[in-house]
Amino acid sequence: MFRLLLFICLLISGAASSNELWLKISEASKASHDLNYSGIINTTDSNQDIQSTKMIHVNHEGEEFLKIEKIDGADNLLLMHEADAVIYDNDQNKILIKKKKDAHLFPNIFPSNLDKLKDSYSIGDGGDFRVAGRATQMLVLSPVDENRYNYHLWLDKKSHLPLKMMVIDNNKKVVENIAFANIEFLKSQDISWFRPNINNDIAYSINENKNIEETVRKFWTINDLPSGFEEVSYSAKRYAGLNAIAHQIIYSDGLSYISIFIHPVAKNQKPQVGSSKRGSSNIHAEYKKGYQILAVGAVPMQTLSYITNKVKLN
Repeated sequence: MFRLLLFICLLISGAASSNELWLKISEASKASHDLNYSGIINTTDSNQDIQSTKMIHVNHEGEEFLKIEKIDGADNLLLMHEADAVIYDNDQNKILIKKKKDAHLFPNIFPSNLDKLKDSYSIGDGGDFRVAGRATQMLVLSPVDENRYNYHLWLDKKSHLPLKMMVIDNNKKVVENIAFANIEFLKSQDISWFRPNINNDIAYSINENKNIEETVRKFWTINDLPSGFEEVSYSAKRYAGLNAIAHQIIYSDGLSYISIFIHPVAKNQKPQVGSSKRGSSNIHAEYKKGYQILAVGAVPMQTLSYITNKVKLN
């Protein structure tokens, strides 16, 4: 009887601990939106290629302003006000204006409905660490199946803001590592910095990215998605000067994202077929009835292959 009571107590204690950890995720999500902060973020992929960016985030009277600027190479820049984004691509002298609803750029990585994560991941306490000179608690989100990866998150103990995220595949290999090298929490809501550094000697071309999905007939179906994944975005764009349309559907389980691209292949072009890897993302390509089907995401290759096989062209 004593052993049975002890077992029940351990179960209750474990459940409470899990609920407390999920509450920390909720606090981290709120912090990423509400707080004002700036710092240097280093992103390392599985090839050990490192990209450094400088970011600043300010919640000004309930509206979010974000600036992300490349440190290495061309000084490319992203400015976001809520869902409105302007990308300054100094590699190609272009300015791209687009909507980026639910962009989920680190450290704002969580979905609006956190309960959705509980269907696809279990949570555990990974212990205490220091990141960017600050005390953090590491939380481990482990997938309930093999269709997604593991996520390790380091949350600042004082502010709850995520300071580091590591994506680990099912072979325990690091796929992506994103972390603040340094961070400063800002007391001011000043947004005078929210402007680009335009080079007046460059003639920029401006592309306002207008989607046409409202007028497009969907000629495909994708059924029986892996558990937990659902469509979160769809867009369609017409090729410049061509009577052809490219389609993009994005699926997510709340942390992992998969983009499916469907577009016609010209007769003089060779379609892509097979699997490859680029940075932290896997890529799987198939060719069906004159259309290129491309799946891209930081998920196992088998997940991408499964979804492309489920694309049925009507």
